[in-house]
Amino acid sequence: MKSPHVRSIHGIRILKNKHQTIKRLRKEEPAPTLYGDQVWHSSFLIMEYLTQHPLPLRQRIMDIGCGWGLLGIYCAKHFAGDIVSVDADSGVFPYVRSHEALNDVSVRTERATFNDLKHADFAAQDLIVGADICFWPSMVKELKSLISRAMLAGVKKIILADPGRTTFLQLAEHCKENYITRLEPWQSQEQTTSKGMLLIIDNPLAA
Repeated sequence: MKSPHVRSIHGIRILKNKHQTIKRLRKEEPAPTLYGDQVWHSSFLIMEYLTQHPLPLRQRIMDIGCGWGLLGIYCAKHFAGDIVSVDADSGVFPYVRSHEALNDVSVRTERATFNDLKHADFAAQDLIVGADICFWPSMVKELKSLISRAMLAGVKKIILADPGRTTFLQLAEHCKENYITRLEPWQSQEQTTSKGMLLIIDNPLAA
């Protein structure tokens, strides 16, 4: 039976805040402390992009700053991706698991900060995605370093999305100076409140 507290966007089911599962998690589980306690709409920008530019099947994909894990779940659902959902706050993982079950997919979770992720972590990935992960000035430096490590490790592509914060634009300028980079305005056709920028970085040296 269709629930009024479940919405479907880009082919995945998402629990609304009034759904009993979300209410239970917020009552029983430790609250996420790093802003992973809600759906960030920049996720839908990357989903829209991948709807228009589908991935090859069974790509190895890392969702950094995953929050509720919707990007990874989308990639697992539509492209049979091998997904690792990474967040510095393990408090988000019960929300990932709930959406994983709701969408009948499987993803792995890993607690790690941007600085924790090493060459070996990136060498096992084809694609990195991340939405709304550059909101503090300190994150610009951290993401510059992360992108450098990922490129050296052979990641083929990185796709990041943001509403267009100054910090994100600073990161984009750095990437345009150092990598094959596109910065594009983007909007989700299914979620009309989701507008912002996509940062797409390609690695020509990746196998």
